[in-house]
Amino acid sequence: MARPRKELSKVPLTPTMVNWAEALGDAIGRGVLRAMNQGMPSGANGHNVMVASRRRGRPPKALAGNMVAADRRCTMPECTREQRSKGLCSAHYQAERRRLLAGGKPA
Repeated sequence: MARPRKELSKVPLTPTMVNWAEALGDAIGRGVLRAMNQGMPSGANGHNVMVASRRRGRPPKALAGNMVAADRRCTMPECTREQRSKGLCSAHYQAERRRLLAGGKPA
């Protein structure tokens, strides 16, 4: 036989639960206020569209045209990317790493 449920209004709240509920309410209120202040973006067809306000990952480089100084370029021929480790850009470093793990000789 099922046990009778307690009504939520009769369950005593601990101080931790009260603090958590207040913090949650504040966070929701700030989110609603931010949305109201920024306004809802509208799409090309006039419908409201939610757009991500922040992109994820590393921010783009601030260098004009992605130009990298000659002394900071990857040492592989024809590569113009910035070196990350051992004189190689990230792509060439990972390729070299895979080649060495497969049993190849170091360059």
